[in-house]
Amino acid sequence: MAADGICGPMGGVLLAVKFDPMLARLRVDLRGLTLESAAMSDSENEAEVKPALEWLSERYPDSPRKRLKDWFAKGRIQLDGVVIKKPHQQITDPGDRLSMGGTLAPVFFRHLPTRIHAQATLLYIDSSLAIVNKGAGLLSVPVPDSNQVSALTVLEKFLQGKGATELDQQKGVHRKRLIPLPVHRLDQYTSGIICFAMNPKARESLVRQVRDHTFLREYMAIGDGKLDQKRGEWRAWFRLDEEGMYQTVFDTEEEGTTEAISRYEVVEEYSWPTAVQGQRHTVSKLRLRLETGLKHQLRIHAAGAGVPLLGDRHYHPDYKSALENKGGMPYNVQRQALHASSLGLVHPETGKMRRFTCKFTRDLAELETMLRDKSQGQ
Repeated sequence: MAADGICGPMGGVLLAVKFDPMLARLRVDLRGLTLESAAMSDSENEAEVKPALEWLSERYPDSPRKRLKDWFAKGRIQLDGVVIKKPHQQITDPGDRLSMGGTLAPVFFRHLPTRIHAQATLLYIDSSLAIVNKGAGLLSVPVPDSNQVSALTVLEKFLQGKGATELDQQKGVHRKRLIPLPVHRLDQYTSGIICFAMNPKARESLVRQVRDHTFLREYMAIGDGKLDQKRGEWRAWFRLDEEGMYQTVFDTEEEGTTEAISRYEVVEEYSWPTAVQGQRHTVSKLRLRLETGLKHQLRIHAAGAGVPLLGDRHYHPDYKSALENKGGMPYNVQRQALHASSLGLVHPETGKMRRFTCKFTRDLAELETMLRDKSQGQ
């Protein structure tokens, strides 16, 4: 992996990437970023007693406690098949005995895709999953102590609001039991397809596919630079320090590291002469596939390979400099040029393979056209 020092704050948050050629490692300073803690309870004591809310929170760590309490109040939580409405009821480790709802009938909207928010379009929905095309700037899921809108909350409001009438007209559909649950996430300023499970059983199936690397996630991106090989694999090992402040990326496996694997393919190249006689600058349109899914994985891999994504204020030095100096963004790109273009999964209920796709957003399509025109004009 080869990279120069790459750094850049975003929204006042400092993140720096340093490359040590002697040690062949890329060090990422995540100071100031809010990271999701992957901490798990060290206690494995089966006799441990604590509130039902705590057990449910461990099972659904992506769901805010306020939402979990709402599920209790609405009678959606069952213990051994019996509804419990007291989130603070003391119970021992319930395992699979603590659940939500039951089997749901298929759900099909007559008019899909349908806009459910200025930055979100519902592409598909049934009793097991929902596919949403998320715009750049929209969160995937709610962030604690933040009033920012997320794709998850937008979908929830739609199902209980404008989408409720159509749902209520369908025989066998229990609208109030359709509970969108996160399966994976996209960075706030990454656009494209995101999947939500519509019941706990479906979520378990989909999360298992993500964990087993059978959940296909493809992206289209525009990287600033040229790759020697037109297709290949980026492989490294990531390790986050105990304080969640630094992430170190190694070229070889080390103690405490997690392997990060991405595949890439160069789809198109745009180039034009630079101010230096005889030299040309190249920008590459890339198709990227996540084999694993660590935080910022594709962006770090691309930067390390010498093709930092256009608009990436964390990992592209030119955008960091523009942000610090309050100057104009190169190519007028306001966010990282990364778009989740395709999802492939095994449907939790039918067992059939499904694939969902969506095209570049307008801003990236316009960027692509500008780069192509610039290249062809030279």
